Amino acid sequence: MHDAVLGHLRQTLHDRLAGHGSVKDRHGEVDQSRTAGRLFAGDYSTSMTAGDEFGGSRLGLGVMHDLDGEVVSLRGRTWRVPADGVPREVDPTEGIAFGVAARGGREHSVAVPAGSDMEGIRAAIDSYLQATHEDPHEVVCAVEIEGDFVDVLLRTVAPPTRDHESLAEVIDDETRFHFPTWRGTLVGFRFPDDSDGQTIPGLHLHGIGQDERTGGHVRDVTARQVVARIWVDEFHPVSEAPGVGVSAGSGAAVDFQRLEGPTADDA
Repeated sequence: MHDAVLGHLRQTLHDRLAGHGSVKDRHGEVDQSRTAGRLFAGDYSTSMTAGDEFGGSRLGLGVMHDLDGEVVSLRGRTWRVPADGVPREVDPTEGIAFGVAARGGREHSVAVPAGSDMEGIRAAIDSYLQATHEDPHEVVCAVEIEGDFVDVLLRTVAPPTRDHESLAEVIDDETRFHFPTWRGTLVGFRFPDDSDGQTIPGLHLHGIGQDERTGGHVRDVTARQVVARIWVDEFHPVSEAPGVGVSAGSGAAVDFQRLEGPTADDA
């Protein structure tokens, strides 16, 4: 599942940077099934099974095949959140259309102050990277934030109603759930802000409630009392079918902020 060339580059960079301890302990590893460009262009076919993408991972997120719900994975368990907003555990043999997973690496604690919204959370992560990494704008971070939150806005999606419906069109009819207070875990990734359609730029989070009765893509959230951890990966392989690339403009034409980020709309 992992690209051999990128694996070699990752090892070379890690050997150069590792001054103390083993390379395996110092760095995480993030892999992704399918490009974001293909997903947003409307390809919701199975890219791989949930077991292949999330098996043995620390955390992950994605969407189900045929867009039958958002996916969140944490410590070996994976859920999909369909249109009714109630998480259901995913069998490892079920297919996903898109997924990102993180494995291994040393855990880094990041201070997220009470009152931090999505932008504040991103700023806390970026500040930590700026202080600890030579190329903070070029890395991928896996993120886990656990605790109490307020003003939480989660969303999920239902399968498209017609063939070749883009993800932007589907998201226009997304289902949203608002929680004045919420306890659970957010998992996701901080990707570089510049995107060529391979990845979703910025901070992308999904959540699962502590009681496993709520979850989905995080549109908005404010931290109240949380513990945050990150894992850093310098090289980020994308598993894609041979000969299949991102269609022209599929990444640049996507307004990721409108589709994935915070919204001022009422829940």
